[in-house]
Amino acid sequence: MSVHDKISRREMLKRLGTATAGVAAATLLPGQVLTARAARASTRLVIMTTFDANKSADLIKAIETAHPGVTVDWRNLTDERYVELFSAADLANEQIDIMDLNGQDLRRYAAAGRMLDLTSNVKYTDRFRDVSTATYRMDGKQWAIPRGGISGFSFLYNKKLLDKVGMTSEPTTYDDLVKLAPELKKVGASVFTHQGKNVYLWPVWQFWAFAQTSGNQPVEKTIKSLRGEMKFTDPEHVAALEIVYRFGQDKLFIDNVLGLDNDTEATFFQGKAAFWYWGTWEIGNYRAAKSPKDGSKDKVPDLEMSIMPPVLAVKDSKVRRQNPGGVGSATGIYAKIAPERKELALSVVDLMTSDPWVKWWNTTQADPVSSNKAVTASDDAIALKYAKESSPNQFTYLDWLYPPELTKAFQEQLQALVAGTTQPDAAAKAIQKAFDGIVADGYQFGK
Repeated sequence: MSVHDKISRREMLKRLGTATAGVAAATLLPGQVLTARAARASTRLVIMTTFDANKSADLIKAIETAHPGVTVDWRNLTDERYVELFSAADLANEQIDIMDLNGQDLRRYAAAGRMLDLTSNVKYTDRFRDVSTATYRMDGKQWAIPRGGISGFSFLYNKKLLDKVGMTSEPTTYDDLVKLAPELKKVGASVFTHQGKNVYLWPVWQFWAFAQTSGNQPVEKTIKSLRGEMKFTDPEHVAALEIVYRFGQDKLFIDNVLGLDNDTEATFFQGKAAFWYWGTWEIGNYRAAKSPKDGSKDKVPDLEMSIMPPVLAVKDSKVRRQNPGGVGSATGIYAKIAPERKELALSVVDLMTSDPWVKWWNTTQADPVSSNKAVTASDDAIALKYAKESSPNQFTYLDWLYPPELTKAFQEQLQALVAGTTQPDAAAKAIQKAFDGIVADGYQFGK
């Protein structure tokens, strides 16, 4: 047994966190460190975000105009280095005021006591759609305010290809897809294309399947499983894995699905598959490709692309067809903010999440649905369809709740299910074994 084998998971994470922060402090750009130290003046507001200052220039100017004498120190930490650079500043007690996060990191910071509970500090949550605030509410507390758009993974489809094989209405059940497969094969197409080579994208299949097998309680029952009140070998989890396994066994995926990665978009646009389980951002990509700014001829076929929620894959017709997704940025206040800047920071968060500035951001980001009730993010027909049929039933990506070791276990087992090298029961046991291992090493949900 090596020295590392004798160290508990909790102790290892603690050491890694300290080491990472040390490395980050050493590699932080000198200008960033000096700016942070200079920012202790009450007129400087530090916003740690994942977005580039150039793309946010109009918003920064609006904040400074609305608060004369205030200078915004907009720190683009990026998604990739947010944890590293934030940890460095936090460890060094540098000034931090507003945190503008990728939503998947919110639980990490809320559980670690790094974010201010906004439940009693924000009185305007009624400006947001219910799913928007619910995404950033945990244990009954509002830890962040949604800023931006609602987007998620849903079933994009090629309506012209469906028309070609005589299907004039959307398939609504799993059986509809099975019946569609041989008809599509006659015209040289498959039912689904997918980036199967990219192991990170397989869990999204389990997300929507589990939403159905859990009786539309995917988040609640995932949390119960993470707390040890359920097991990943329980019938609801196994049934979700069974659905993904059936997709492989019933040959609903394009040939060589496990070899596809960035070339997947081409297979969909070229009519080699009728469906693509992908993100709503593809709506904007498709429109841009159809109408190039340089005025050149259309670069993609006229698919008459549309979108719909995942099909019903369980027998209970009362179960809703839900898709996983997220809501823009999680914008909140640093827990250790200096008292004299707290009201200023709250006022700025109010401005950043107000209808006019969220509309501006929706337009900039080509969001299909806005986080704010009074804002129409897009008048695109596909986006409006998504807004009406899918976004109201959306639930948070389940790997925003998982510890990373569990995410990896799901990734590997789902890919193996589609490859046919394992069975649903065996996959569930492997996932539970991985989870038991991290629990034995000190993991506790929310800590």
